[in-house]
Amino acid sequence: MEVSKKRKKLFTIIAISFGLLFIPFSLLLLEISLRSYIHFKHGKPGKWYGIYQYDDELGATHRPNSYNTNSSLNNYGLRTAADVPANKPEGSLRIYCSGGSTTFCYNLETYDAWPSILQNKLNDIKGHKNDQVLNGGQICFSISHEYTLGKKLIPQLKPDIVLIFTGVNEGMSAEQLARKSPGYLDLLLAEKKWGEVPKDLDQARFWKRNSAVVRLWDYYIKKWLEKALTSNYKGSDPALEGKTKINPDISNSNSVIFHPYVMENFEACLNNYIDFIRSNGAIPIIIKYGDNGSKDWHMEKGTRVWRDKAVEIGKNKGVVICDPSVIYEKLDNRNSYFIESGIHVTKSGAEVLAGELVKTILNISNKDH
Repeated sequence: MEVSKKRKKLFTIIAISFGLLFIPFSLLLLEISLRSYIHFKHGKPGKWYGIYQYDDELGATHRPNSYNTNSSLNNYGLRTAADVPANKPEGSLRIYCSGGSTTFCYNLETYDAWPSILQNKLNDIKGHKNDQVLNGGQICFSISHEYTLGKKLIPQLKPDIVLIFTGVNEGMSAEQLARKSPGYLDLLLAEKKWGEVPKDLDQARFWKRNSAVVRLWDYYIKKWLEKALTSNYKGSDPALEGKTKINPDISNSNSVIFHPYVMENFEACLNNYIDFIRSNGAIPIIIKYGDNGSKDWHMEKGTRVWRDKAVEIGKNKGVVICDPSVIYEKLDNRNSYFIESGIHVTKSGAEVLAGELVKTILNISNKDH
C-alpha cells in the first residue's frame, strides 16, 4: 500500500524533530555524565566544580570555593589548600603570590605547585609554623591583570610579603588589545592609558566556564585531532617561531611585542603595582625566574627581556630580588626542571624555586625582627 504524501511529510517532520532533539539531549546527557564522574573522582566537600566565574574588570577570574580535575581553590579563589582565616595568627607571615600560569602551575597538582611547596618548607622552620602562602596566579595573566587583581585582593588579605612572578604574557595580552581596532595600541600609547586589561581570555568564554563537555573538547579531543592531523608536518619556520602577526597599520611594526606601548605599559604597571603593594604595608619581592636555557626567538626576544626589565625596575625602586635563575643554570639536565614551555616548572623545578624563596623570605623576616 502506497504511503500518502501527507504521511510522508509527517514522517519526515517527526524524523527531523527527533534528530534535532537527539543532539542537545545527547550533549546534556554527556554533560551530566562528565560532571558526575568529575564529582566522584575529584569533588571537594563544600566546593563547586568549575574554577572560573565572570568578572567585570578581568573578563573572568577564579571562583571561590571551587575545584577542577587538578586544582582546589579556597574561600578567596586562591589555589591554596586552606581557607584564609579572618585574623592572621600572631607572629606569622602571610605571603601573596602574584603572576600568571607560571605561578598558578596548571601542569601540577595543587600541593605540588611552588607556592604550596614554599608554604610547607616555611612551616617546617621554627617560628614559621603558621605562615601561609597564597597562590594568586591565574592562567594567561599579564602585568595589567596581576595589578588589577592585586588591587582587589591585597587590601582584603593584608599580606606581609607579595611575590611577583611577572613578564610572561605581555605579548599575548598586547595581541588581544591590538585586535580591537587598527592603531589601538598607538591610541593607548598616545593617551598613556596604562593597565588596560584584555577581557577576551579563553577562560572568559561562557561555555568554557560552564561546560565540562566544552572543556573535554578543548583540552583533549581538539588537541588529539590537531596532533593527528599535523603529525606528518615538521613544523613552521624557526625564524618565525614565537612571532605574532598583526595589522601592519600598528606603528609599522611586524610584531605586537615590538610596539612601544607593550614595554611602556609593563614599566608603568609594575611601578604602580610596587607602590600599591607598599602602600598596603607589604614588602614586594620580584622573582628573576629561571628557564630551560632555550635559544629560541620567543625566549630571547620576549620572556627574558620582560623578566630582566622587571628586575631592573625592582632594583631602581629598592625592591628585593630573588634570583633562582642562576641555580637552574648550574643544574645538570636543566630541561627536566621545566615543561615544554621552558618556564613552567616541573615538581623538581618547583622545589628549587621554593628553596630559593625560603632563603630570601627568611633574610627579610630576620631583618624585620
